[in-house]
Amino acid sequence: MKKVLILLMFVLSFLLIQFGFVKLEEQVEKYNNTQVEIHVEDGVSSHNDIALTIDISQQWTDYDTSKNKLIGAQYDVTIANHGKHIFRDWKVVLYMPLEGRVDNLWNGEYTQDGDVLTVTPLDYNTVVEEEDNQPFGFVCISKNVLRFTSMKVYGYFKMDMKDTDAYKILQTIRIIWLIALICYIIVEICLISYRRRHKRDQKIIQQTMDTFTSFIDAKDPYTLGHSVRVAIYTRELASRMGLSKEEVENYYYTGLLHDCGKLAVPDTILKKPEALTKEERKVIESHTLIGGEILKNFTVIPGIRNGALQHHERYDGTGYPNQLKGNKISLVGRILCVADAYDAMNSDRCYRKKLSMEKIKSELNENAGTQFDPEVVAHMLDIINEGLADKLVQAINAE
Repeated sequence: MKKVLILLMFVLSFLLIQFGFVKLEEQVEKYNNTQVEIHVEDGVSSHNDIALTIDISQQWTDYDTSKNKLIGAQYDVTIANHGKHIFRDWKVVLYMPLEGRVDNLWNGEYTQDGDVLTVTPLDYNTVVEEEDNQPFGFVCISKNVLRFTSMKVYGYFKMDMKDTDAYKILQTIRIIWLIALICYIIVEICLISYRRRHKRDQKIIQQTMDTFTSFIDAKDPYTLGHSVRVAIYTRELASRMGLSKEEVENYYYTGLLHDCGKLAVPDTILKKPEALTKEERKVIESHTLIGGEILKNFTVIPGIRNGALQHHERYDGTGYPNQLKGNKISLVGRILCVADAYDAMNSDRCYRKKLSMEKIKSELNENAGTQFDPEVVAHMLDIINEGLADKLVQAINAE
């Protein structure tokens, strides 16, 4: 589910970025196709990032010397673009006195309607590039030298989307998105490799544990499968007591090896059907100390040594080997104590048949607070009442 959400986030963010590019392209297209009207006063005008200047200079005048009057004059006009964007398809409208009449015009076409002179470009000079200019000129017949101080310029600004700040921001976001996606893919590839190694390592650990457990259980045919069953009950109890998934699995492995010390107990004592002598009882009880010694360097699984050492400690402090009491017994030790006792009562032994379920529940209730941790007993009784104990064992056997 987490991977799906992450991938969905990548897809949505990509669509948002692409949507941003589409909207920006639409805005630029709209901007490029919207004609603007620029008022020019005294030759200078500004429009957003576009700065246009119109320079009109008089080049020569023609006088009728016999009548001592002006016949006409030449006017050169320069449209200069000092902005960041191309200015295209321009048109200049000049207002001139009524007595003025254009006689000739170059680098453009013109129409004159009264005092309004409209100039449009030819095919080759429709565009005024950035930091460039386009000139045109005309000869005007007039009685006096004309002064052009107010005019209008029409045209279109051609903005390149890549030159906008919005494009640069979107492009940066897209690069960051791509880097994040690449990093996520690399991490996922590494995690897949790690999970495979982890699964393989877990399988090795499980098979090693199962093999070692088989050695333990083979010591006594009456307890065959005991370690696995205790491990299963321990895992379920740990889960119900709110431990993390990793801790629950560690408790399961601890349950598998809790009786490893029995490997050092002689078969004559371990399988003896009659009552044990005091000395034989001490030998049997020593399996906790031996188990603790065997597992003392097994630090990969936290608490595994405590499981072997403390699963016969009693909640009231009268257990063995160290007579620990209450919470001084590790949680795994307290859980194993209940799981181990339940499986012992629910199994046939060389010295007795297994107890009825009612008798087992009675024993658990009566010894809660003395032999057993009452909280662990409560969870064990829930497992029994739910009919889950046998199902758990059947499930593991089916695997």
